[in-house]
Amino acid sequence: MVGSTGYELSGDGDHALIRSVAVASPVRSRGRGKALARFALARAAEGGAKRAWLFSRRSGPFWQQLGFEPADRYELADALANTHQVRLFQQTGQLHNERAWSRALTPQG
Repeated sequence: MVGSTGYELSGDGDHALIRSVAVASPVRSRGRGKALARFALARAAEGGAKRAWLFSRRSGPFWQQLGFEPADRYELADALANTHQVRLFQQTGQLHNERAWSRALTPQG
């Protein structure tokens, strides 16, 4: 396996929470992470999502290259309250330590 990614949709399907993009160490810096992220964004958009969100404390520059901008973590939590990651962060008190990012989605991702 070279890498993985995924996303969760909000209850109304309008929002997608992009989950970690992970690439194996030997093949990093070859564009595979961006390709995986674009794949997840495109699938979420095809599924009807209009906005993508994610949490990242360390990978902001990577996500900014893909059009993400800093966002309000509590707005993310409201939009995606039913997702596993948001529920976990709220239950553990971790939400207030997270950095949120967001971008609009187009039908092409």
